[in-house]
Amino acid sequence: MKLAPLVEFDSQISELQELGTTAFGERKIYLVGGGRFWGDKINGSARAGGADWVLVNSTGLARLDVRKTIETDDGALIYMSYQGWYQFDKKITENLAQGIGYQFGDTLFQVQVQFETGDPRYQWLTTTLAVAEGRETSDGIHYRVYELLTGDT
Repeated sequence: MKLAPLVEFDSQISELQELGTTAFGERKIYLVGGGRFWGDKINGSARAGGADWVLVNSTGLARLDVRKTIETDDGALIYMSYQGWYQFDKKITENLAQGIGYQFGDTLFQVQVQFETGDPRYQWLTTTLAVAEGRETSDGIHYRVYELLTGDT
């Protein structure tokens, strides 16, 4: 088995809803405002309206739960969801506030991605096992998604 690049994408945040500390941790909801994705097999844009339902524990470790619709350049609609982990880091948060970015791997930011579509051209995505690494930017989030390849694929 090996990982191969599948797609990269940028995701813009249109609104942050901070619900405060609940019985399960600090709850934040980041509404997705759009974005672009690109790769060798698939390209397009994210539709506005998805969200990331984030739950942050007392150490700053966030459990991510993202759901959104993407649309390929050739008109296919694909439901994309991913769950994973993001470690809030004080220095990174301060740097981002000053417009200073950071690199992949500077903090824990990893997700497992799933796809679902009724479009026959992209049915292969529904059985694709994918993982991604992310990083915050001044404009939103940037992800690199990798698919798990087995055997001769």
